[in-house]
Amino acid sequence: MKKILSIVMSVILIFTVLVPAFAAEKKCDCGNAPVVQVRGIGETLYDGEGNPVFSAGNIIAGILPVIPQLAQFLITMDTDVLVDALGTAVKAIFGPVSYDNNLNRESVVTVKNYTSDPVETYVDFTKEDVGSEYTLGKAVHQELGDKHSYLFIYDWTANPFDIAKDLNQFIKEVKEKSGHDKVALCAESMGGCMTNTYLALYGYEDVQTVVMANSAFNGLEMLGQLFIGNPQIDGPALGGLIAQSIYGNAEYASLIPYISIFRYLANLANRLFEVAGDRIYEEVLIPVFGYLPSFWCFIPEYHFEEAMAKMLPDAGPELKAFVNEYYEKVASKTTDRVKEMVESEDINYFCVSNYNKFIAPVTKTSRWNSDGVIETYNTSGFATVADMGETLGADYIQAVNNGKNMISPDNIVDVSTAQAPMQTWMTKNWGHIAYRLDDGTCEFYLWLLTADEQYTVESNPQYPQFMYYNTEIPQLMPFTCGNGDVTGDGKATAVDAGLILKAVAGVYCVPEENFINADMNCDGKLTATDARIILKQVAGLL
Repeated sequence: MKKILSIVMSVILIFTVLVPAFAAEKKCDCGNAPVVQVRGIGETLYDGEGNPVFSAGNIIAGILPVIPQLAQFLITMDTDVLVDALGTAVKAIFGPVSYDNNLNRESVVTVKNYTSDPVETYVDFTKEDVGSEYTLGKAVHQELGDKHSYLFIYDWTANPFDIAKDLNQFIKEVKEKSGHDKVALCAESMGGCMTNTYLALYGYEDVQTVVMANSAFNGLEMLGQLFIGNPQIDGPALGGLIAQSIYGNAEYASLIPYISIFRYLANLANRLFEVAGDRIYEEVLIPVFGYLPSFWCFIPEYHFEEAMAKMLPDAGPELKAFVNEYYEKVASKTTDRVKEMVESEDINYFCVSNYNKFIAPVTKTSRWNSDGVIETYNTSGFATVADMGETLGADYIQAVNNGKNMISPDNIVDVSTAQAPMQTWMTKNWGHIAYRLDDGTCEFYLWLLTADEQYTVESNPQYPQFMYYNTEIPQLMPFTCGNGDVTGDGKATAVDAGLILKAVAGVYCVPEENFINADMNCDGKLTATDARIILKQVAGLL
């Protein structure tokens, strides 16, 4: 027996010595943490039988039964009939993901392609077009190599505390598979909410860098306004959103003359809310969206108290307890958490925010500047931003005097009021979570995600605080809008104006690096207006 025990003990001692040695061989010493993209809304959800929840067929199936009611409404204009139809359709479409008023859900909801394996193991990166969600992953893989690009997806209708728990486990698996001690998180859109929740619950011991990428980590004003009871369809803003969406698309250009119809429909919707708003909230908005736990991540901290009073009057104790806990642990401490990360030597924090896009005009704040999906005020961490089509004003003075100019060249954004002004980059005309391999956007994110120190907006002249996405080229570039010197000879001349007019006509003889200087009215494209402004400047009128 003693001999057997001696042999067993010897084996144990051998493995005790060898296991650390094998583990050490698995370590990666490349110096770059693996990148985990924490995705946002958009991942396909499946029911318990493996069928897509929000498929076109399911949506049509939810609408077809109420067509007779819609027809009846058009004849009688009876709003009760319309609300009945609306409630039936919305509940049918969202039924598979719905919760009751006490945070219970009977149905099973899954995401099929969840895996903690590197992206290159399930995406063919040899293809030129790998799909938009994988574009940054491909860029990371090309730059950093195998086992450095990962994609975290999740049921975006679930409890954010459960999602944060899954993200915590995912990060630990990535560390193990990649051989690194820490990861870099790219928190995209709603992924910022989940990353923010993760950081609140688990800290950043396993994280080297956090990049909030057009993220809703400070909420979504549009949903906040809906949750406090301020729906309002802005007809002109809706027209602007539609025009923005179809600009440059010949297939849909024929819709432009009919934009006024959408404005009429907006007025009709507003009248409906005036007459039947209480029923719409009580029978549709509250039970379908107010009880959805993940949507409370989108409520800005400053709207929580009023939103709870509006949306949860009949909620059970578990749901109310969850919302209160989310507010206390996550939402109310976000600004402090950002400041802590900026000041810490253990983690790098960066915020990327875009502007000059219309947002869905469903509330009284629909004129707020945005990236097309989330308001710039929230994605930037509360920078001061002028409404769409407006500026901060000729007499505007920077809100926080920190010795640095933090007002954008077009006088639309003042970053001095942001949570982390020196770590916040603003880009005009760049849409929501839009990556390309050939326009400089992936290079910019790679620069942030591979940071070995806490960068500031002064760290790299190529990426200053204010940047500009030129949609004509397309290309991400520094924002130095409006000097009119296209030829680079130190002054604006008729030659500059002539070059722009040729560019407008489709003869692009303006050097790409000078496009931004030619965009005098800062609208993201070259127009005859720019040429006229320069001609006036040449004549001494400016």
